[in-house]
Amino acid sequence: MSSRTKQPGEQIRKLVKERRQSAMLSYAFAVLVLMGTILLFSIFSTSFVGMLLSLGALVGSYYLFRNGQYLMKRAGDAQRGATAETEVAILLRPLEHRGWQLEYNLRIRRWGDADVVLHSPQGNWYVVDVKSHSGTKVYESGRLRKRYGRNTFDFNEGDLIGKVKGQATEVKYLKSARWVTALPGQTHLIY
Repeated sequence: MSSRTKQPGEQIRKLVKERRQSAMLSYAFAVLVLMGTILLFSIFSTSFVGMLLSLGALVGSYYLFRNGQYLMKRAGDAQRGATAETEVAILLRPLEHRGWQLEYNLRIRRWGDADVVLHSPQGNWYVVDVKSHSGTKVYESGRLRKRYGRNTFDFNEGDLIGKVKGQATEVKYLKSARWVTALPGQTHLIY
């Protein structure tokens, strides 16, 4: 374990900040390119090359703006994930008073990080992968999926159960545990 205890949602909050900063840069560049386009158009409005450059710059400005929107959406998704990790930590807090050891955001090789690693007083190990997706979760065809109305979809992240099982295997080796139980976690956020 590192010398400093990581807090629930810490890694993902860093990601939120990075995505928001990238979005703001993208918006700023979109405005600069748009202003440059207006300047180019005012100078070269009668030239075919000027018109072509202006059109290209407008397309570039639009692309930068859309990229900023995409990054802001992804920052919002990450913020919901960080909130979910904090909610799960609050739910797990009573276990600490009963002698359980909890570790958040444990870096592991292939799977990025394990959101929560729990070690019970009896020596049992658990890994919780926290998700905060909307829709109803269903287990179908050997996979965890989300349902909206009559439609069922796979998660964008892929096989969530396979992912948390992979995390459990990595934690088993990192902690020299005999067995680690994988628990895909889900919070239901209401906005």
